[in-house]
Amino acid sequence: MYQAFEDTLKFSITLISILNPIGIIPIFLDLTKRNSESQIVKIAQSCSIAVIITIITSLVAGQYVLEFFGISIASFTIGGGILLSSMAFSMIQATSSNAKINDTEIEEMQDLRELGIVPLAIPLLSGPGAISTSIIHAKSFSSPLHWVGAISSVILIGILVRFILAYSKRIGEKLGTIGQNVMTRIMGIILLAISIEMIIGGIKEILPILKGI
Repeated sequence: MYQAFEDTLKFSITLISILNPIGIIPIFLDLTKRNSESQIVKIAQSCSIAVIITIITSLVAGQYVLEFFGISIASFTIGGGILLSSMAFSMIQATSSNAKINDTEIEEMQDLRELGIVPLAIPLLSGPGAISTSIIHAKSFSSPLHWVGAISSVILIGILVRFILAYSKRIGEKLGTIGQNVMTRIMGIILLAISIEMIIGGIKEILPILKGI
């Protein structure tokens, strides 16, 4: 039971660091500046639902997709770790990572009816980093407690995303630009440490002789 709790906690911390809903506030405010308060709440709700569905689908079906393409978990772990490290460096510098979305894509995605899903949920929040992290962690889930804990964590994180986005204007005003940047940098440092562990773990799986080091 303790191992399941530890694995779930690690997965949750990694996921919330990658999603970084605080860091998405400036983009969210810019994309929804013409919307009313009620519309913003609806966009936040559709975004949170899309995030939950995307990550749970990655947890459950991700490994089967890798097997279909003949990709080992170890190789995917190393690749995912490298991807997360690049995102972490961007977060430490308080800049947006192109691994999620770039300015040109944001300008082209202006359909407010689906704004909560694209680009907010995918790829801004639950992008390649969140998806790869879900697949990698799912490999270590060996009991029903793991799955119950992980899925419960995803749902709670989705609710947190909805709350933060729905009240993004107030939160943004309270934190200010400096506060948002500080939060993003802290998340970036945590994510960098996690990504290094993932890369080392993947290398050890490919080269078992290193496990004794």
